[in-house]
Amino acid sequence: MISAGRTARLAITPLRSAHAPLLFPLLADPRQYQYVPEAARASVTELWQRFDELERGPALGANELWLNWVLLRHDDGAPVGTLQATVTPGDHAWIGYALFPPAWGQGYATEACAWLVAELPARWHVTEILASVDTRNAKSIALLERLGFERAATEAAELHGEPTTDFRYRLPCTG
Repeated sequence: MISAGRTARLAITPLRSAHAPLLFPLLADPRQYQYVPEAARASVTELWQRFDELERGPALGANELWLNWVLLRHDDGAPVGTLQATVTPGDHAWIGYALFPPAWGQGYATEACAWLVAELPARWHVTEILASVDTRNAKSIALLERLGFERAATEAAELHGEPTTDFRYRLPCTG
């Protein structure tokens, strides 16, 4: 079960298909897709369908858990981004996050990811957290390293049909 969370400035709420109309205008901004392989959804309906898929989770027998949240500011309820983790066999979790451009540079990503790094081992017994980031994404690299992630590998990747390179990061979780 996906639970809600709270930080000093954020309400971390399970992502639901009902969030699609609220988030669609923010997720339509092409700046968000500079370093991620996804593209903006063409309509609220397409976004609703994607959120519905995420809400339902992986197919039966997939042996993984999908955790997705929307990040809302406490002061005015404005959405600032999304947060996700995929817990896989062997007690590993891959994390991802996206901040909407109006929220960039305000520390929300660090705040949300710090919450997630604490919650994954406590609630889902994760022993290692993994992340993959485009080598050109200096802000995400700095965020991961600030949270204690170690660079573990460099991997060939593809982004919007072009070859690129990713860094793989890992954070061992201790008791």
